[in-house]
Amino acid sequence: MNTLPGLVLESTVLFEVEACLTLSRTVETQVSTGERLNAARAVVALVRAYDRVLDNIRLTPLSVEEQQSMRDRLGPVTQLLRKYRMR
Repeated sequence: MNTLPGLVLESTVLFEVEACLTLSRTVETQVSTGERLNAARAVVALVRAYDRVLDNIRLTPLSVEEQQSMRDRLGPVTQLLRKYRMR
């Protein structure tokens, strides 16, 4: 029974990672089409989502390797935020 909460938390983190990646693709699309105001709003939401995901990765009972794997999946988001000097 102890593994069930860990699995639920891990799947929640995976869902948040995917949502963060989707939001980063939305930002890139908005920037490329010239929707600056919408892109700026989306970047703010992306920063909040990114911070929340990193906190949840740290707080979820995962092995060090699993935590690193989750962070690695966020690589495109990290690069995008660095590009716009948000992180």
